[in-house]
Amino acid sequence: MLLGDRPGRDGDRGGPLLEFAAIFPVLLLVAALAIEAFLAFVAAERLESAARAGARVAGAERSEGAEAAARRALPSWLDEAAVTSGGDDHGGFYVEVSHPLPIVFSSVGLDLTLTRRVDMPDV
Repeated sequence: MLLGDRPGRDGDRGGPLLEFAAIFPVLLLVAALAIEAFLAFVAAERLESAARAGARVAGAERSEGAEAAARRALPSWLDEAAVTSGGDDHGGFYVEVSHPLPIVFSSVGLDLTLTRRVDMPDV
């Protein structure tokens, strides 16, 4: 018997490789979902920040330049976001920023939209 030979273990060769091959796609899917969730949370924070910046301008300048201020506050990877503004029901102004999700894996075909709206009372 040679050093390193183990009796009865000949049928186990390649087993760990097959287990890895079976689990690897699941690991890739979990990693992709984690990246997408992280970017969704970052996008929500950025959309909220842009809506607040636009609402501040709308409150100070009576809606003039609110959409432009919100667009300037958005990062370049959210350039396709829809920005709307106008008067609300209470005499103030609002700015709403929306962007479709998913951000990274757009081929999935989910029709989810992330929307943030900030209302600024008339002062």
